[in-house]
Amino acid sequence: MENSFKAPITVLANGAFPTHHIPLDILKKSGTIICTDGSANNLLSLDLKPHVIIGDMDSINNYEFTGLKVPDLNQDNTDLEKALDWALINRIQDVTLLGATGLREDLTMANHYILYDYLEKLNIVMITNHFTVTCHRGPRSFDSFPGEIVSLFPQRFGTVVSTTALKYPLNKFVLDPSASGVSNQSLGATFSVDASNPILVYRGHRKN
Repeated sequence: MENSFKAPITVLANGAFPTHHIPLDILKKSGTIICTDGSANNLLSLDLKPHVIIGDMDSINNYEFTGLKVPDLNQDNTDLEKALDWALINRIQDVTLLGATGLREDLTMANHYILYDYLEKLNIVMITNHFTVTCHRGPRSFDSFPGEIVSLFPQRFGTVVSTTALKYPLNKFVLDPSASGVSNQSLGATFSVDASNPILVYRGHRKN
C-alpha cells in the first residue's frame, strides 16, 4: 500500500495522556494521528480526531469517526505493535510515539522494549511528560542543553559504552542493564553516546 499519510506522523498509545506542553504541541501539530484503540477517546478533549484507529476496538467510545479503522483481533501482540506494523506496511519510516507510559507499569516496560524490537525497522522517538527516549546502536550525537538529565539503559549485559560532553563520562565502560546509567547530565549544546549494543537514551525536558 502506498504511503499517502501526511507527516509528521504520531502514534498515540493508550497509556497516560500527555500533559506536558512538549508532547501536547507535537500532538496538535501532527499531520497524521494513529491511535491504538481507546487512546482515541482522549483526543476529544483537545478537539482533535484520529486519522487512523488500530486495535481490537474494545475500548473506543461511541462517537462519529470518519477516518480509517483497522480492526486487528490478534492477541499475540499489543495494540502498539499492531500500529507500528501497520505503519511499516504503509511505508512509514518516522513516527513519534506518545502516551506509551503511565497507568500500567507492565505496559510501560513492554513499550520500552518495543523500541529495541523495532530498532532496525522504524525511526521511533518516544516522548513522555518527562523525557525524550530513543534507541540506537553505535555512535550517535544528540542536541542538548547544559544540565539536561541523561540516562542510559543498554539492552544486553556487557555493552561497551563511550560518551562525550556528559558530567560523568564513560570511556569504553561496560554498562549492564541496571541503574548505573541513571541521572547523568549534559554539559552543553550536544553530547554523544557510542554503544556496542542497542541502548535507550533518555533526555529530560527543560523545566520551563
